[in-house]
Amino acid sequence: MKTLYRIPLAIAAVAASFTLFHSTAVAADVCPVRPTLLATPAGAKPKMAMSSSSMKLKGVNLSGAEYDSANINAAYGCAYIYPGKAEIDYYKAKGFNIIRMPFSGSRLQPVANGALNTVELDRVRSIVNYAAYKGMYVILDPHEYGYRYDSRTKKRLLIGMPGGVPSGDLANFWSRVATEFKSYPNVVFGLMNEPNKQSPKEWRVIAELSIAAIRKTGAQQLILIPGSYWTGAHSWVSTGNAAAWAGYRGDNNFAFEVHQYLDSNSSGTQMACVKNKGLTVLDAASAWARTNRVKLFMGEMGWSWWSTCLPEGQAMVNAMTRSADVWTGWTYWAGGPWVKSDYMYMLTPKSLTAPVDRPQMKALQSNL
Repeated sequence: MKTLYRIPLAIAAVAASFTLFHSTAVAADVCPVRPTLLATPAGAKPKMAMSSSSMKLKGVNLSGAEYDSANINAAYGCAYIYPGKAEIDYYKAKGFNIIRMPFSGSRLQPVANGALNTVELDRVRSIVNYAAYKGMYVILDPHEYGYRYDSRTKKRLLIGMPGGVPSGDLANFWSRVATEFKSYPNVVFGLMNEPNKQSPKEWRVIAELSIAAIRKTGAQQLILIPGSYWTGAHSWVSTGNAAAWAGYRGDNNFAFEVHQYLDSNSSGTQMACVKNKGLTVLDAASAWARTNRVKLFMGEMGWSWWSTCLPEGQAMVNAMTRSADVWTGWTYWAGGPWVKSDYMYMLTPKSLTAPVDRPQMKALQSNL
C-alpha cells in the first residue's frame, strides 16, 4: 500500500516525501549529458524460456523511469532515468533473475490510442535487450496507480471511472506494447502499479480488457494482475480483491501481483517494523491462492536495516519459499540510479565498483 513517493495515506505529503526517496531532479537548462541507450554487447544472447507463472522469478525494482510520470515532456536525464549496466550487472552477480522496471506509460504513449513514442520505446527496449543478454527477465511496469495522462484534457485522470479515461485507453496501450515485445521471451507484462481508487470489481473489468488486448496480439508471456486498493497482500481478502477475482480462469499464464511492507500500516513509509508481522502477514493471501489454484507474485516488498526489521524481512521471504506452490517470485523495493543512498529500503550498494551488500540482501539471497 505504498505510493510512488512512499505516502499512500495523505496526498498532501507526497511532494515532501519525494526527495527523501530519490535525488532531486535538476532543471532542464542545467541538465547533465543525457544518458545514451544501454548498448548490448555483440554476441549470442542466452536462450531464454518464455516468462511463465511456473517459473521462480526473484529480483529487484530498479526505480527511476517512473519519476514525474504524468509529465509527458519531462527531460530524460534530468527528471527521470532508466537503469544502468553496472546496477543490472550487480544484481545478476547476486543471483537475481528478474528486474521490475517502473516507467511512465503516459510518456511511452503520450497521445491516447496513438502510436508509441519511438524514442521512449527505444529506451525501454534497450533495457529489455541488455537484460536478455544477461539472462534476466524484465517486468514492464507502468507505474501510474490506476491513472493515465489524457492528451485530450491535458490532465492525469483515473482509468475506467466517470470523468476519467476509457478503459479502452489502457487496453490500447497494452496492445501496442505487446505487439512490440511479443517476440521477447524475457518480458513480463505488469498491467498497472497499485490502482487504488477503482473498486476491485471495477478494476477487474478494466484489467480483463487489457489482458484480452495483450493476448489478441499473439503475446504469450506472463501477465501480472494487481488488485485494487494498493494490492496489499495483508488486505487482499479484507478489501474485496479476493472476492472479485475468485475463480478467475480467463488466462493460462498469469499471476496476481501483491505488495507488502512491514511497517505498522503496510505503507512502506516507516523505518520501524511490527514484531512478528513477517511470520503471518502473507497467510491469508497464500491460503486464498491455494484454494483458487492460482499463483501470486510479490511485486514490491521492503523493510529497513534496523536490527528489529531484518528478522521480519527474513521471515516474510522464508514464508514465500515455504509456500512455493503458490508464490512464483518477488521483486524487492528498491534500487535505482537516483534512489538516495540513505533511503531506508535501498538495496543497491553505495558503490558499484567495490560493492558492499546492504543488510537486506542476506534474506533475499538465502531464498534464491
